[in-house]
Amino acid sequence: MMRILQLDVNHCETTQDLLCDTISRLRIDVAILRVQYKNLDPPNAWLVDADGQAAIWVQGGILVQERPARVHPYFTWARIGGIFFFSVYAPPRLSGIEFSVLLANITEEARGKRPLVIAGDFNAWSTE
Repeated sequence: MMRILQLDVNHCETTQDLLCDTISRLRIDVAILRVQYKNLDPPNAWLVDADGQAAIWVQGGILVQERPARVHPYFTWARIGGIFFFSVYAPPRLSGIEFSVLLANITEEARGKRPLVIAGDFNAWSTE
């Protein structure tokens, strides 16, 4: 069984430190993150989007079976344990057109990938 955690770190060093402790203590295999404080260096399996705002952190020696051929803005993905995981961060500054383009890009990238988990911060509270 794979243990998964999702979290918005909100660029907070203390939150990311607590996350590291929690992942270790609860033996989390995959963390789907947004707005991380910092990206981790090897030997961590850390996949990040082009803007450094969405990440997938793979733990416990689980292999990343597949990853994107190119880095995308606002989202990243990986196939882990046969499951495709997407981490998405849509900043509130995106215009309606930019947000629509992001959703179209995610849809295109996710096409044919099953089983699929899309997790993220879509800033749905925005009135834009």
